[in-house]
Amino acid sequence: MAGRFEDRVALVTGGANGLGRAIAGAFLDEGARVGILDLVEASTFAGRHDVLPLVGDVADSAVAAGAVAKVAERFGRIDVLVNDAAAYPDAAVLEMAVEDWRRVFDVNVTGAFVTSQAFARHCVARGATGASIVNITTGSVRSPRPAGAAYSASKAALETLSKVLALELGPHGIRVNVVSPGYIDVRGWSDAFPDRATDELRAALVRSIPLGRAGHPLDIAEAVLFLCSDAAAHVSGAVLDVDGGSLAGRFTLAEAT
Repeated sequence: MAGRFEDRVALVTGGANGLGRAIAGAFLDEGARVGILDLVEASTFAGRHDVLPLVGDVADSAVAAGAVAKVAERFGRIDVLVNDAAAYPDAAVLEMAVEDWRRVFDVNVTGAFVTSQAFARHCVARGATGASIVNITTGSVRSPRPAGAAYSASKAALETLSKVLALELGPHGIRVNVVSPGYIDVRGWSDAFPDRATDELRAALVRSIPLGRAGHPLDIAEAVLFLCSDAAAHVSGAVLDVDGGSLAGRFTLAEAT
């Protein structure tokens, strides 16, 4: 399947670290040229002629829309948009500051809306068909966790937005889908939030996965590339769970006391 994205251009937000880094690298491996928008420099891809690194905050509407324009100007077009950039300061409802709540929604929902709008306008203006948007959400949309109200709610909003985009943009030949990761171990792929999970929490999460292992960033990248490929030409408005079976049902029970 090498070369599935020859002569195609992708923009990946949040592409400097973690899942976004894996997604950007996978597109490059299959021949795409890639723009990366992140708060930090995408140092992994430094010096590559087929990468346009952009440093900025997707929560800033001018930055978000400007990233689409800059990638289109550099490479002549954009065929794929992946909205991976995310903010998720954890806090209990009784303790979370309103400013932190707003920040999560500004990045996770409004940022994705603005980039998707700018991307769709670009595609419609040039009469493009076969374009694709993939939004990255989370299994906690359907299985929320304590202290994750803002993140879970914002990603639920993004899933609903994705379905509306699929309805409105489908007539223009633009497909819109969602990849919903479960627990993915991004150690070695990200410098951000290195201490976000303890070893005990990681072990507990793995015990809840029927396939018996944490997901790998490349598991998400492969799902994204599939949804953006010709193999998924009739798939739009879908949510693809990549979680090792975590949402299939109640796999483990707490020990009776």
